[in-house]
Amino acid sequence: MVMMHTPVLLLIFNRPDKVREQMACLRRQQPASLFVAADGPRPDRPGETLQCESARQAVLSAIDWPCSVQTLFRSHNLGCGKAVSSAVNWFFEHNEEGVVLEDDCLPDPTFFSFCTAMLQHYRHDPAVMHINGSNFQFGRQRGTASYYYSRFAHVWGWASWRRAWQQYDFTLQRYLGMSAEGLSPTLKHDMKAVYHQQLDTWDVQWFLSVWFNQGWTITPNVSLVRNTGYGNGATHTLHEPGWFRKINYGQLPVITYPEERRIDEAADRYAAEVMYSPSRFYTTMRDMIKGSPTLLRLYQRLMLKDNTAASKNIKISKYQNR
Repeated sequence: MVMMHTPVLLLIFNRPDKVREQMACLRRQQPASLFVAADGPRPDRPGETLQCESARQAVLSAIDWPCSVQTLFRSHNLGCGKAVSSAVNWFFEHNEEGVVLEDDCLPDPTFFSFCTAMLQHYRHDPAVMHINGSNFQFGRQRGTASYYYSRFAHVWGWASWRRAWQQYDFTLQRYLGMSAEGLSPTLKHDMKAVYHQQLDTWDVQWFLSVWFNQGWTITPNVSLVRNTGYGNGATHTLHEPGWFRKINYGQLPVITYPEERRIDEAADRYAAEVMYSPSRFYTTMRDMIKGSPTLLRLYQRLMLKDNTAASKNIKISKYQNR
């Protein structure tokens, strides 16, 4: 088996079962360089320390190929936003480019070859900032090539470059005052929530950092990543959303390139309608629940109740609590 030389960042937390599934995917690719970042356990969650440790050991025990492994294992919980954004900072401090995967985003094998090809093809093209592994066109083919150009950065398995990530701002303060024209009401709402530190996330900031820099993204014409991050172990999504079942999954064993270089505005309008336009009531309730630990725990208990009814050659460097 040919070893993959594109660096990979794996983001994990407290779900060893998800980690084992992801490591089975990575074992088939045998990345030569693997970075693993894990947030620490939450102090109010009994048993989570053991779950976090089990998830970390699930990674290390699964690596049976020659591989340089570097870990960033937090002893204290930073929360989703700071934990992930700081991990990606750490990753790009050590790599000019690479692939980013969360433990619950299972990639098709051609996801890795697609990302590697796109990273090489657009390496010196500053306009292109992000490579998507997912597609939310629900079976609609955009153009005749393997991928199309978009303005939307999705994070269910993705790749980028240090040069692009340098535009990331967790607080969005550097983009304060810039025009939000073209953004959906939901994204404008989330942007304001980030400005006021009312939203514990990191991906909204990356989406907007790409947007405000007029960056382009690469989107495959089929989804190469399957999100399994729902169910009893999930932090927010305890049921599979109905629209997950509309996603068109596939493979890209051969890559064809677009003949014309332009943003597919129709594809972005469609994605905006189906992904970034929930009702104001939904947005308000979501933020109330996410912003209140008590409401979030109550929501999780209710949803859980409903669900119930229904080695050698490994070089390891540890980065602790950076």
